[in-house]
Amino acid sequence: MTKLEINLEEKYSKKLGVGPTAEKLFDEIKNEETVVINFKNIEFMSRSFAQEYVFQKHNTHAKIEETNMVDSIRNLLEVVEEDFKRSCLK
Repeated sequence: MTKLEINLEEKYSKKLGVGPTAEKLFDEIKNEETVVINFKNIEFMSRSFAQEYVFQKHNTHAKIEETNMVDSIRNLLEVVEEDFKRSCLK
């Protein structure tokens, strides 16, 4: 089994600002089994990007592994993940 690795800084930017970028990311990986998403040098992630990222992550068949994520981005994704789970339970 091969793993595709995507370096977000190289592919997009150090600042992930808009939701459609996350949608584009997941469009690229829709045919992959395992994907490593490398957050190295990512300085900023908007809530819009985070919300779309979490939504797409829950709606893909690919196994997603995340590496080199700083605490501020990890914390944002955790908050958005909790919001997503709560909204799905209603």
